[in-house]
Amino acid sequence: MLVAYDRPMPDTLSTDLASAAVVDRAVRRASGLVKWTKYDDDVIPAWVAEHDLGQPPAVHERLRQLVDAGAYGYHAVDGELVEAFCNWVFRRHGWSPDPDLVRPTNNVVQGVWASVQAFTRPDQKIMFSDPVYYPFQSLGSTTHRDVVKWNLVRDGAGWHYDLEDLQTLLEGDPSIRLLLLCHPNNPTGRVLTSGQLTRIVELAHEHDLIIVSDEIHYDLVHPGAEHVPTLTIPGASSCTIATTSGIKTFGIGGLRCAVTVCGDEQLHAGLAEIPENLLTAPNRFGCEASIAAWNTGDAWVDDLKAVLDANRHRLVDRLHAELPEVGVHLPESTFLAWLDLSAFEPGDRPSTWLRAQTGVACESGPKFGIGAEGHVRLNFGTSPALLDEIIDRLVAGLAHA
Repeated sequence: MLVAYDRPMPDTLSTDLASAAVVDRAVRRASGLVKWTKYDDDVIPAWVAEHDLGQPPAVHERLRQLVDAGAYGYHAVDGELVEAFCNWVFRRHGWSPDPDLVRPTNNVVQGVWASVQAFTRPDQKIMFSDPVYYPFQSLGSTTHRDVVKWNLVRDGAGWHYDLEDLQTLLEGDPSIRLLLLCHPNNPTGRVLTSGQLTRIVELAHEHDLIIVSDEIHYDLVHPGAEHVPTLTIPGASSCTIATTSGIKTFGIGGLRCAVTVCGDEQLHAGLAEIPENLLTAPNRFGCEASIAAWNTGDAWVDDLKAVLDANRHRLVDRLHAELPEVGVHLPESTFLAWLDLSAFEPGDRPSTWLRAQTGVACESGPKFGIGAEGHVRLNFGTSPALLDEIIDRLVAGLAHA
């Protein structure tokens, strides 16, 4: 239920996000955002993957126009949505998807589940890499497919993909039919390189594999790394489906809007076998917010990325200096940090333990699968001032834990 509040939400964080970012916690809680209402008022929320840094001004303006007009009826703006998306990814990522192969959906997860149903049989297996976005852990059980894990490997620099291991797994099990990539990876922030993606596509052709690439964090890759859309890799079009959205970039997760992009007409026809009423469609406000953001948001996103880049360095630098017992690497992407609390022996519910020690709410690591024991995921997509308070609490609460 949306709680009434008597102060307006901030319209935007201005063109200078770094200096103007202010997060009013009382307003956030009063607005009914689950990030801010799940825990008591004295807890700082850094758990759900939703940043606090607002939206481009055009999003607010367009939604106000719709509300003022009472435009709550049926709509037909899918074509505008697809056009705005295609223009955005061309400008930002050099990707030119065929608009006729783009399918608007309610959310990214929907595109993933639909692809599993469309391109695999119950006697075939699906593969993904732990640690990974935790809803994917139920992908096998809910679609009645067995799951093979191609897990990330941890080293001194963080987490990485072992392509030789992938080759070995595929050669050893011809029943593997679909590989789900979380690209960029949530929760580790690891980004697959062009060379790695090229090898994955080669293996897909060698082993008759469908690739489903979840690229929801694609806009939020930091200096030193680059997001390469999987469908830009030579040979990928005949075996790849990408699913993405603007909700992480623009902080509009509640508006429910995404796209699923097929690499060729054969894949598009296969996905179309899923009944339309199961795929559903984004709502009017989600479409209009995404269109406005994609059409106008370039400079705003550049400012957003500058804040997130500064935040990731501030978080990691301070933890390394003031709380070296916490294992953390500099994420290449996202606004999420993957913290290893194993040195503190936090038990099998590390986020609950951390919240009791510090008053900071993070996402529990074990939900993300194998290798995530003792970890929590921390959202640093907030104002620099609030991030400092989060770090201060971590340092004070864990210094003698």
